[in-house]
Amino acid sequence: MIGPASETPAPPRTSDTRARLIATPIILGVIGGVLAIQEFTGNALGSHLVLAAFGAAAGAEMALLFRHAGRSANLIQAAVGCGALCAVGLVGDQPSKWLHAQVLVLFGMLLWILLEHLRDTRAEAPEEMAVRLVPILYVGFLLSFMVPFVWDWRMLLFIILTAKVSDMAGWAIGKPFGKHKMIPSVSPGKSWEGTIAGLLASAIVATFLPLALGLFDGRDYPWATLPFFGLLLGAASILAGVTWSGWKRRLQAKDSSTLIPHMGGIMDMVDSLLLAGPAVHLWFYLDIW
Repeated sequence: MIGPASETPAPPRTSDTRARLIATPIILGVIGGVLAIQEFTGNALGSHLVLAAFGAAAGAEMALLFRHAGRSANLIQAAVGCGALCAVGLVGDQPSKWLHAQVLVLFGMLLWILLEHLRDTRAEAPEEMAVRLVPILYVGFLLSFMVPFVWDWRMLLFIILTAKVSDMAGWAIGKPFGKHKMIPSVSPGKSWEGTIAGLLASAIVATFLPLALGLFDGRDYPWATLPFFGLLLGAASILAGVTWSGWKRRLQAKDSSTLIPHMGGIMDMVDSLLLAGPAVHLWFYLDIW
């Protein structure tokens, strides 16, 4: 007896691994190429534009998930708001200018949404307005915390690799060896074994990567604090990933899009970085180095 057409066999698990092994070096290569151009030219324009493009694409993907789930969402609005928030570094190299630009973008997006619903008196209108704000705040605002580090490509690369290695190590160890599920109702693939591996990987990378990048003077190398910095970024990466898994569960989606087969979309790539920027700002605010 032939089953329903919707019942298609699940792709082999090796497809997942193959896709990651192919896509990850390409993505890291593109990021490395952009940062190399920045080092060679001394101009961070390309890096700011790449961050803005990633922000715009990720925000649009989240808005699209809302739309597929039957919620009111505006893809252009999300892309413009998230892209603009991630592009505030283009206004100059002074933090005060970034802050002012952030405030103006947030005000502009809020005004856009309010004016759009000015004559809308339906009971559903407040929920629709809130839904349109979520991608802008969750993606654009959080990712914009990376803007100050774009000016120093070594620090930016350090943050990205320390955060992403947690994700990669967690997947590499958790996939074959993960027996104890972390939050199966939210992220069935996340295990405590993978989480511990991810945290340790971030701590190790944070301790030794700055040596290769020349971030610190050899005499003042903060050996004692760097592992804790790695643990903080690793924990932020894991929390951001679990949070995004929760969003996908609520919106009944497996991936943010099908841009990269077996891996997902832009949002699935940058989700672990959403809390990395705020975590680094917290570290500097506490003045631990």
